[in-house]
Amino acid sequence: MSSDTSKKIGLIACTGVVAGNMMGSGIALLPSTLAKVGSISIYSWIICLVGALSLAFVYARLATNNPQEGGPIAYAGEVSPAFGFQTGVLYYHANWIGNLAIAITGVSYLSVFFPILNNTIPAAIATIASVWIFTIINLLGGSWVSRLCTLGLVLILVPIVGTAVVGWGHFDATTYMQNWNTSHSSNSHAIVSAVLITLWSFVGVESAAVSSGMVKNPKKTVPLATLLGTVIAGVIYILSTQVIAGMFPASEVAASGAPFALATTAIFGAWTAPFVAAFTALACFTSLGSWMMLVGEAGKRAANDGNFPAVFGETDKNGVAKKGLVLASVMMTILMIAITIFSSSDSHASNLFDILTSDAVLLTMLPYFYSAVNLIRYEGMTTRNVFVMLFAGVACIFCFIALIGADPSALAATFVVSLAIFMFYARKLGFRQHLQLEQQEQQEQANKVAQSH
Repeated sequence: MSSDTSKKIGLIACTGVVAGNMMGSGIALLPSTLAKVGSISIYSWIICLVGALSLAFVYARLATNNPQEGGPIAYAGEVSPAFGFQTGVLYYHANWIGNLAIAITGVSYLSVFFPILNNTIPAAIATIASVWIFTIINLLGGSWVSRLCTLGLVLILVPIVGTAVVGWGHFDATTYMQNWNTSHSSNSHAIVSAVLITLWSFVGVESAAVSSGMVKNPKKTVPLATLLGTVIAGVIYILSTQVIAGMFPASEVAASGAPFALATTAIFGAWTAPFVAAFTALACFTSLGSWMMLVGEAGKRAANDGNFPAVFGETDKNGVAKKGLVLASVMMTILMIAITIFSSSDSHASNLFDILTSDAVLLTMLPYFYSAVNLIRYEGMTTRNVFVMLFAGVACIFCFIALIGADPSALAATFVVSLAIFMFYARKLGFRQHLQLEQQEQQEQANKVAQSH
């Protein structure tokens, strides 16, 4: 086995990356966030799971029949080079912004052990430090990241599975129904608005497709890992959040910064709370490491397509985009410093988390949509499989539902940014066409000179 192959990851590790990317960043604060909507969010979960599985099917099918390094960026580019450029920018920035949210969550859980991290400046320093620690780990190669991500997944499963299984002995149907709709809005509005919340939990469904260049036998491994990781995450999400919704009043869960510590304390005793906080913090950080790998791969693909500066595409002998990873970490550091300077002294980590994750989810919607559209294009060109195109259509509709549930101002900002990207694409296209015209004129001049002789 060559040294390059030995650095690549297999099915179990790849499934761990997909499920770990979802759960490590998505599960920690979910019950608290959903408590503000109510247990009616069970319908949001069903919609989201169907949509996530449809997206998982889209990426599994594309990875099998049309494998491309870079995942959503490559697939959008096949629909249109303009969409590929737009997706490269949106997806890349969505990833590193989301990474900062994950780092903030991990540090907030560490505040259980280090109360000084409840203060803004120490928390910011710790967040920046965690970003650079996992950047260094990524520079060592994908195998190190997958090992840590699998470890983090196992650790976070301990309190979550414990709650999802044993917690039903503390479940009360009356409490569950009293928590049904706490959003002070109609049932339909509550369900649709919660879809965007639950969708953050499934961001990462494309992880294996993006990192296919670092996977052994990607044509077989990526589809299996994508579907298995999504199913594992979805089942655990629904069981764990619903049991908590029937254990406590919604107001108590909504006010909790560590909902799973709250649940395990009620089930097993107060001694579990520090362990749950430690496991959750570690899972967030290992998920951060895995997402850093995706940022590097996304930047590399965009650079290879000519949409990002060439420095993002430079790799070492193990295929790691070292300079791109460092540049992403620099941007995360700058954003964290800016947040620290401009946020109020009493800002809570959960508020920063909600803002960053909402922005990250909205920025990924167009990349997901373009991937589903590309599957419709590809199947229409090749097998013309109606069943496959139906799944792709469901994935498109799911993206629409998620956008409908977004905050109007955030949706408007996303729309403006998405359109503004085309201005830069037009500028790039203009330069390229100008260069082609110059080359054409030079060729014509050369031909005239040749003919005159």
